[in-house]
Amino acid sequence: MKKWFLLLFAGATLTACGTTTETDTVESTDTIEVTLNVTVEGELIEEGSITTEVDPDEFLLEIMQREFDVEDENKFITSINGHEQDVANNEYWLFDLNGEMAPVGAHELKLSDGDVVDFNLAGLE
Repeated sequence: MKKWFLLLFAGATLTACGTTTETDTVESTDTIEVTLNVTVEGELIEEGSITTEVDPDEFLLEIMQREFDVEDENKFITSINGHEQDVANNEYWLFDLNGEMAPVGAHELKLSDGDVVDFNLAGLE
């Protein structure tokens, strides 16, 4: 009986040690294509219009930081490619999504395939 118990225990131990659990990480290879336009007072800046493929789970702020030289303060874009907003003159970076004012900030916005984002540094009245 003792041998039977030891044999059963050894078999269970070897089975437990030999079993590894692998978790398959499913990475999304799906990308979407978006267009980003950056203008200052209506004029397109150098390298200010790109069409690029992005991960649909990325936020617009992350995409902008990767594609352009972007500075932000508390998740609000303050500079793109060296063009800084001027608070004293009420000039701010604003953006439209597909021709309409965006419903949320760049740090909260996920894009869809074919979206066009227009950033413009302009004065507010």
